[in-house]
Amino acid sequence: MSEVTVEQLQDMLEHVPFVKVLNLQVLDVTKGECHVKMPFNADLLQYYHIIHGGAIASLADSAMYLAQTTLNGITKNTVTIEMKINYLSPAQEGDLTAQGRVIKNGKKIIYGDVMITGSAGKQIAHATVTYMRLEYDMRE
Repeated sequence: MSEVTVEQLQDMLEHVPFVKVLNLQVLDVTKGECHVKMPFNADLLQYYHIIHGGAIASLADSAMYLAQTTLNGITKNTVTIEMKINYLSPAQEGDLTAQGRVIKNGKKIIYGDVMITGSAGKQIAHATVTYMRLEYDMRE
């Protein structure tokens, strides 16, 4: 399998309507890892004027999915089956970055973690994510 590039992953994100709302930007990829930025958007603030936890969770899920593509390619059969996120600090104004990392790339199960930081490097959240490889393509 050939290596997946930043450009290929960014192009893939452009075809996911929900993710487009988050305006995610792929910054860097290495084998088993992906670094993604979510630019600040006031529309993602919740009642207390901090970034909504759902947007942060979506950033984590997306970063981990992209990390696994660096090992498995862009597939149509990999789905999230479990995610746990710990919110460590409130995310106020400023961009967020996520570093997704594959820990286990199994035959059926893919497991990894994501660290999300704020623009000043402050830890905002940590997530663990599990994916399952289906025996069929979801988009066909």
